[in-house]
Amino acid sequence: MKRIPVIFLLAALLSLPALPAAACTLYAAAGRDDVQGGGTILVKNRDWRPQHQEVRLVDEGGWRFYGLFAGNGTRKALKGGVNEQGLAIVSASASSIPREERLGAVHRASMKTILKRYTTVEEVLQHKELFAGAKFLMLADRSRIAYVEITPDNRIRVRETARGTLAHTNHYLEPSFQSYNKRHGTSSMVRLVRIRTLMDQTKRPYQMADFIRFSEDRHAGPDNSIWRSGSTREGTQTLAVLAIRIPPAGLPEVYIKYRANPDDQDREQVIQTFPFTSGEK
Repeated sequence: MKRIPVIFLLAALLSLPALPAAACTLYAAAGRDDVQGGGTILVKNRDWRPQHQEVRLVDEGGWRFYGLFAGNGTRKALKGGVNEQGLAIVSASASSIPREERLGAVHRASMKTILKRYTTVEEVLQHKELFAGAKFLMLADRSRIAYVEITPDNRIRVRETARGTLAHTNHYLEPSFQSYNKRHGTSSMVRLVRIRTLMDQTKRPYQMADFIRFSEDRHAGPDNSIWRSGSTREGTQTLAVLAIRIPPAGLPEVYIKYRANPDDQDREQVIQTFPFTSGEK
């Protein structure tokens, strides 16, 4: 699959005002040449300021799903998950858009709806009305992966494949969307280059353990690495890793490393499970 050249993106981003470090690295692989045994692997490193998080198996109508939720109040928002049919979705902030503009755009909290209703990436992509608000989504099913870029005015670009890899951070990658990168994020570019490098340098087909290893990478220091320890106590840090392995047939496997409480840095909980059975590993 043809990638958008990094040098093109770097030149565009470096001409923009700097922005504070912010949120998330998404990466995925699909196909027997790239995933051992076939199927897909999807991972999200969730980076944010310290807050409460929890893991839930949700059964409230439609397909059951297993997800990571976060927030500091009584209501916590879904940050990513997988349903019992083998459809997974994660999200990342479009931090190259000024915060005021992002918050002012029409948003649609669609991930729960997607996990409850749909079973494949193809089905989801047929429902563009679900996509609203400046953000990025990455999806995977038993054979296909995709990312969706959504602008503040709800323009949409999709990149998908059944063979190969995808990676995304917090700025727009599609050439026709470069004008939406209004702020320059060094961390976003460094993390994008690093995750692509790790995938390129690792022997294929990948195993789940390879992607978990990528999630722990601290190559570029506290603020620019895939695993971000943060240079300040209150600043952006990696709060969770959500890794999902979806085989061509059978149950999805989930690995989650997360801090339940804001102050649990270096005391993260680890869950490795097939969530739609009673067993955990």
